[in-house]
Amino acid sequence: MGEFGNAIKYLYSQFILRDVLSFITPGAILVFSALFLLCPEKIPHLISIHWLLYIPLFGVLYLVGFAVQCLGELFKIISFSPPDKYRWSREQRWNIFGTHWTRDKDTVWWNDYYKMIEEFWRLTGSDVEAHQRRERLIVLKQVCGNGFLSITIAGIFLGTSFCSLSWVKILIPSLVAFLLLGSLFWGQRVHVLRQYSREKIIIESRTENGKKRGV
Repeated sequence: MGEFGNAIKYLYSQFILRDVLSFITPGAILVFSALFLLCPEKIPHLISIHWLLYIPLFGVLYLVGFAVQCLGELFKIISFSPPDKYRWSREQRWNIFGTHWTRDKDTVWWNDYYKMIEEFWRLTGSDVEAHQRRERLIVLKQVCGNGFLSITIAGIFLGTSFCSLSWVKILIPSLVAFLLLGSLFWGQRVHVLRQYSREKIIIESRTENGKKRGV
């Protein structure tokens, strides 16, 4: 039991559980439900592929799962921070698609959020248990959010499979694919801003702490 517990802790510390449960699993739900709708006869062949081919397959499933998360964030179906305190206006959200998408880089809501995260890491230091508990909560909220959205879309696919019109069976997955592609485009720009904001907060925090130690 101790070895199993250590294995789980390792998976948490290396973010492996987050990737598998939060992205690959929702991606698999969506991909296999789409295959069931469009070409169910291909599913047994996909499952029985050579084990080496599972590596790129997992990459595709991860990509689809991440697109699901971006879709949920874009349309505010799912949220990963308290909306009452860390808000991002609808205008800022949709400005990401525009040519001036970096305009709000210094005022977007996650500046305060990342300040809180930086303070958390400063206070917990090398407290492994606190870090693991935080990672567990992150995994749980992503599993719930991404799982909810992927199962909902999969339910739409399965419901569409009972439709006798072949063009409907093609239209619905095509619309979902278009939305996922647009969400990935949105997500790329959002994470550019998130990286900028996170690194800016870290630099400011470390610089301020360095000045305090020098006084």
